[in-house]
Amino acid sequence: MRVGKKWMPWLGIGLVLVALAVGMFALPVRSAGPMYTRQERFGIAFVSEVPEGDHIVLQSISEYNVAPLQVGWYSDWKYSATPAMPADATLEYVQLIRVGDSAWPPDWDAVRNAVLLNPGALWIIGNEPECPNQDAVTPETYAERYHEAYTRIKGWDMTAQIAIGGIVEPTPLRLRWLEKAMQAYEAAYGSPMEVDVWNIHVQILEEERPGNDRAGAGVPVGIDPQAEGLFPLPVPDDLSFYTDVQIFKEMVRGFRGWMKTHGQQDKPLIISEMGVLMPSIYLVEGGTEQERKERGDQLIEQFMVQVFDWLLHTTDEELGCPSDEYRLVQRWLWFSLNGSFWDETDNRRGFNGSLYDYKTKELTRFGRRFVSYQNQVIKLYMPFVKK
Repeated sequence: MRVGKKWMPWLGIGLVLVALAVGMFALPVRSAGPMYTRQERFGIAFVSEVPEGDHIVLQSISEYNVAPLQVGWYSDWKYSATPAMPADATLEYVQLIRVGDSAWPPDWDAVRNAVLLNPGALWIIGNEPECPNQDAVTPETYAERYHEAYTRIKGWDMTAQIAIGGIVEPTPLRLRWLEKAMQAYEAAYGSPMEVDVWNIHVQILEEERPGNDRAGAGVPVGIDPQAEGLFPLPVPDDLSFYTDVQIFKEMVRGFRGWMKTHGQQDKPLIISEMGVLMPSIYLVEGGTEQERKERGDQLIEQFMVQVFDWLLHTTDEELGCPSDEYRLVQRWLWFSLNGSFWDETDNRRGFNGSLYDYKTKELTRFGRRFVSYQNQVIKLYMPFVKK
């Protein structure tokens, strides 16, 4: 059955129920100041292998001038002993080890070298580990591989920070996958899973289509939704689902509530992927293809500005991080800097939202909106688009 806005109360209930025990935890003392500067909070995802038709185009971030974006960090879903830097900026590079069967185990000698040459770095273990279209591992396998990566990295550098792999989106089904991974970890190693930095993606997607449990975010690997009494998000009948800022907020608040019920409120939370993946023409209905594309692009710009405002300014003493003035989210990363755009004829592997054209290295309209937002010279009028 296709549902639209009617799914939101179901998701809200599922996410809020996990936070019912909020009153059981005493609030820590408020921090003396913010954990990060404004620039350090913003990040970008760099695509080193851009899909173009049936092949890929290799990219180097050193070819890009990113200073106008005023961002502080980047990730490319890899690890490196000597991370490349943009032509005009020095950014923090966040390391990532994939945990899928095709990438595991990593070259531990190379990982050790990267750890030793980058003391204190943040290491993300896995990329969408639950997703059948990404790392695609069961909770039990993830617990085992997380433990090995955590133990090795901390053994080489006790100052390294370890983040859990970002689930595609914090839905009840995916929170259950995380809980099962944590349970498997404790059962195997006799202690709770140690996480320095909590990490999620917020890519608002369905979790299945009729007859296809890999559609969108897909059904988490190793989870039987029916047995868990939870159900995948279906295909929406309201296309605004994919750019709905309220859904974004509910997902983040729901995850912060989940963190609190698991005794993790004092830990930082990052969003290591966020954006709008769907092609612009699929975000609206009515009109010519060009008109739909224009209105869809406007929706993405609107989503970007509203989400950035909310992330920068929202605090909550019941749920937020006490060492960061109770902000809900400490850092976030826009997807992407330079990916290719979807095209039905020429490039069906592309995604939306790129800030730069990977061919010309020039800003796209989304990149120009990002820059204007960061400049904040004047308050730009952002019209609300009729859906």
